[in-house]
Amino acid sequence: MKYSYTWLKELSKTKKSPKQLADLLTMRSFEFEGLKTEGKETQMEFSILPNRGHDALSHIGMAREICALEGRKFTPTFNVGSALAVPRSDLGVNIEIKDKKLCLRYVGAVIKNIKISPSPKWMQTRLLVSGVKPINNIVDITNYVMLETGQPMHSFDLEKIKGEISNKSKTSNSKIKIIIRRAKKNEKIILLDDKEYMLSENDLVIADSEKVLALAGVMGGSDSAISNKTASIVLESANFNATSIRKTRTSQNIITESSHRFEREIDPNLAETAMARAIELTKEICGKNIEAASIMDIYPKKVKPWQVKLDTNYVNRLLGENIPIAKMKNILENLGLKSLRHSVSKWIFFEIPTHRIDLKTQEDLIEEIGRIYGYENIKEQAPCAEVKALPRNEKRDFENKLRDILIGFGFSEVMNYSFYGKEDIEKCGLRVEDHIEVANPLSSEQQYLRETFSPGILKNVNLNLKNFSDIKIFEIGREFGKKGNTPYEESVLAGGLVSNSAKENSILALKGELESILNKLGLRNIKFEAQDTDFGFWHPSRISRIIINGEKIGKIGEINPLISKKYGIKQRVAYFGLGTEELLRLLPKETLYHSISKFPIVERDLSMFIEKDTKYADIVANVKKTGGSLVKNIDLFDVFEKEGEKSLALRLKIGSDAKTLTSEEIDAVMEKIISSLEKELKVKVRK
Repeated sequence: MKYSYTWLKELSKTKKSPKQLADLLTMRSFEFEGLKTEGKETQMEFSILPNRGHDALSHIGMAREICALEGRKFTPTFNVGSALAVPRSDLGVNIEIKDKKLCLRYVGAVIKNIKISPSPKWMQTRLLVSGVKPINNIVDITNYVMLETGQPMHSFDLEKIKGEISNKSKTSNSKIKIIIRRAKKNEKIILLDDKEYMLSENDLVIADSEKVLALAGVMGGSDSAISNKTASIVLESANFNATSIRKTRTSQNIITESSHRFEREIDPNLAETAMARAIELTKEICGKNIEAASIMDIYPKKVKPWQVKLDTNYVNRLLGENIPIAKMKNILENLGLKSLRHSVSKWIFFEIPTHRIDLKTQEDLIEEIGRIYGYENIKEQAPCAEVKALPRNEKRDFENKLRDILIGFGFSEVMNYSFYGKEDIEKCGLRVEDHIEVANPLSSEQQYLRETFSPGILKNVNLNLKNFSDIKIFEIGREFGKKGNTPYEESVLAGGLVSNSAKENSILALKGELESILNKLGLRNIKFEAQDTDFGFWHPSRISRIIINGEKIGKIGEINPLISKKYGIKQRVAYFGLGTEELLRLLPKETLYHSISKFPIVERDLSMFIEKDTKYADIVANVKKTGGSLVKNIDLFDVFEKEGEKSLALRLKIGSDAKTLTSEEIDAVMEKIISSLEKELKVKVRK
């Protein structure tokens, strides 16, 4: 907000220069935006945060702040008591509030015998330096009072308001009616900016018995505007619901000084003070024969000061400073609070004035004490607390270890939303009834908690295939589902692989990667057990269970090409999913290290034709069983299928920990392995 330095100086009695005042307020209260000097006036602009808009968006509010910072109480420079001596009656105006939740108070005053003219030079100067354009004496008074007190006001031409009695002459016995209500559907109004607005039933309006006069708290209508012919007016000083004004301002896209203040909530008791000040200024500058005919004040639920109990020991504990109790009292009393009583010198009860809506708890009071005292005056102290190691989060550490290993093997981590829509469920052949629906989804694409990572992984694959030919990605997170009517969630590691080099054998490439990753974790005795499935998500003949130490912990397989095509993917996609909690449970408690053999290892290749139903896992098990400890490792390096025949090529590493094997010993082991394979699994070894 823009403030007049001369005005602030007059109200606060400060002797500081504009620069000194800017430094003081920036350090303790509000951020200084800029300084501008025009002739004898100086404009000071400060950024007022929303939580202080109710009092600091006014010269009186800022003057009160300056006085508190200088260690003094604020004293108003004008007397408004006599201005409200006008009889409280409805002889001239009848006010009706239809929605008391949206209009908390409405003060209306009828003022007659007005002469419209330019406002005095001093008022115009103060308005201009505060960023408001002068118009005429009545409009300028309402703007001046708003800038001074923080209470927006408005004025209507009395002759343009339709009354309860059809009487154009507006005799002393006639009565005008002002109604505060919600706008009717498709109701229209032309505002002071000469634009027509279509109103909704959410907008609050000021109306007479026939038409809308103003958009409440935002802007007045042109039909009831003050003109050079105006002789009698209705002054409005009201309090409107902050949320209602914000919704109207947003929907109608109108920002005004009035709406800016009402949106931040204003003290309803301020309406009376502002009305008194406006009547006082009207009598002073609008003509000698001014008559304040009547005032009507509708205030359904009065707001009264409230009390907050302050623990003085807690103040010093929280601020880390030993501030005397007398100092605390002095600071808060200078801000306008009233100390009521003490309780064994530890507790002080403070009465909060209604213009400080932000002070609700003792922590709010402590914040006021701290900033006025000066945070820079609080001595630095090292925190005194027991230092101990946090308990280890074993699951989180394990997931971080998994990430490191997977990244080391060339995988990239992806992070998807834990939600997807009905379209993804149908694309993957899942059932909607097995999913947990979100009560208030952000969009239809995030309507259900995910039961599987696969839709997200497939979308990631499709996106990355635009730039890369080979893709290896993984995700660690949670999957959600239902067992009966009971919801559950589980931690999962899932990933996908697309390899143009592996072509149709992406699943074998992924299996090798996954086996190496599990070995890196110290897991052994890993089996991949082929299974049949009629679930359309998986390729029916390319899916296996992952078994470790006899426990099923996940699946690996190829995604059905029909599913992949729905996501725009033409390549074969291999996919796996593992339960991270099951993995963590199966981790060996101790890691055993073996010395590297001093004796050489020999590699021998073994190529064979196998039957269609022969399982690779059975071949590996047979080789290990027959070769015993001499078989150190088995790698599958080639798979070939043509016209119903299937061929595998294995690379065996053979060696002994006790000696160097001779060629004859190695040949004997190979012959034994070949014989066992041909006899037990009916394979045809190519020789």
